[in-house]
Amino acid sequence: MSNGFIRTLVGVSILLANVILAPADVHAKKPSPMFPPIDPSRVDCTAFRTGNEEQCYETANEVFQLASLILSQFAANDVAAAEQDTLPTTPQLFPDGTVIRGIDSDVLPTIAAWIGSNNFAFVSTEDTFMYRPLDKDLVILFGGLSFTIVDYEHGGQVRTIRDAQTEMFRRNPQMPRGWELVYEQIGYITPLLGNQ
Repeated sequence: MSNGFIRTLVGVSILLANVILAPADVHAKKPSPMFPPIDPSRVDCTAFRTGNEEQCYETANEVFQLASLILSQFAANDVAAAEQDTLPTTPQLFPDGTVIRGIDSDVLPTIAAWIGSNNFAFVSTEDTFMYRPLDKDLVILFGGLSFTIVDYEHGGQVRTIRDAQTEMFRRNPQMPRGWELVYEQIGYITPLLGNQ
């Protein structure tokens, strides 16, 4: 055999080994969390189908890491990144009965009415969500959420909007971050300035 043929054969073997072994390697490594782990008091494993508390906590923490990232992206006014887990068909139910699907320019009037402004910027977000995994692929979040905004439409006043929400995340490996927001329901706590 010639040296050129042997080098080609070795190169192809290395390439095939990388292609074949890469998926196993990807699943073996878990990404390091960006946020501290979830406080166990915020995890409700009573409905977890397998009864495995450790798997329940790991699943809740995985979604907690995602939810923390989403809230930090809202606080940084990076709404496009924050909403990448929302499908065009994801229903979001508001207290007045309005249902929007997904996030696009058609739903902005509903969101502006909820916020009470057409011109605002996020300052910070906080949540008191409880995490209830039903299995390793489905997690329900419920609790309070606070958005602090600067409302430029109303003189630059700083307001905090508090609401109660229920959200459901489902594992979906086709989504950029591995989960999709399946459903969201919003309830008002703070009176708003909009039409609600």
